[in-house]
Amino acid sequence: MAQDPDLIDRLRRLARHLPVFESPGFSFGSWVRSWEREDGVMVMGWYEPGPEAQAFLADLGGWITVHDWPTWASSPEGQALLGHPDAVASATVDDLQRLLTTYVRSERFGDGTLENAFKSGMLTAIVRRAGVLAEELRR
Repeated sequence: MAQDPDLIDRLRRLARHLPVFESPGFSFGSWVRSWEREDGVMVMGWYEPGPEAQAFLADLGGWITVHDWPTWASSPEGQALLGHPDAVASATVDDLQRLLTTYVRSERFGDGTLENAFKSGMLTAIVRRAGVLAEELRR
């Protein structure tokens, strides 16, 4: 395969999160509960990624693209990958980009999407595959 230093770097930035994601007891983040302020206004709760998850999200530069991710997510191709960590083992770079874009964009519409992607093993599978692809491209 041809070497693309920028792509290899982006893949490696993802892959470096694998040891943390695989460490026993690692938590992607936590829920902040809703509360009522003194003036009676309700503050809605949200999902707060932890420090390691925030570092992972910071490394997604160049991965999140503009594409019709809802249509892709409901397509046979998207359905074959989304929620199927084992299928990610043969994913292409483009597949990883679509997966990451779908999860990040979905988080905007439903807090906890990224947490669920982590708990299901999807994010770990993505960073693992990124490491494999980085090595394949380096050769």
